[in-house]
Amino acid sequence: MRNIVSISLPGAILKKLEKEAKEEGASRSEIIKRSLARYFFAHDLAKARNRAISELTGRGVVLTDEDVFKAVS
Repeated sequence: MRNIVSISLPGAILKKLEKEAKEEGASRSEIIKRSLARYFFAHDLAKARNRAISELTGRGVVLTDEDVFKAVS
């Protein structure tokens, strides 16, 4: 189901949006959808990271980002 959302943007952002849409050969709507998808992915990842850090810290485990990177690489 499609829903229509109306937003208001500052002129400078709208200009960048229109330029990007033209360069990508995409609609403004598509650029906004992609941007929101990336935002929510990053936001959800940050929330999960913070929950994990909080839980591990409560258990006395302290890991750096480098430790985690090495563990998953």
